[in-house]
Formats: sequence, structure tokens, C-alpha cells
Amino acid sequence: MGTIIGLAALAAIDWYLVRKTGHHIHQLIAKKYAEYLDGKENRK
Repeated sequence: MGTIIGLAALAAIDWYLVRKTGHHIHQLIAKKYAEYLDGKENRK
């Protein structure tokens, strides 16, 4: 039962993010990670 609730919560969070940002969770994480790597290279 906990798995179903967890999946429902993730689906709700993903739906909210798509409405607010236009990106799914994995797309948002990839974008933030790419920005982090770009910033890290610029500091050297």
C-alpha cells in the first residue's frame, strides 16, 4: 500500500512541476546538474 501512495505522490509532484516549469522531474534535475557543471568549470 505504501508503494501505491508513494507513486501517487511522485505523480502529483511531477504533474505540479510540469504545470509550473514545463519540465518533468528528470528533465529538471538534468538541467540543474548541467548548470552546476557549467558553473564548476567557470570557477577554475
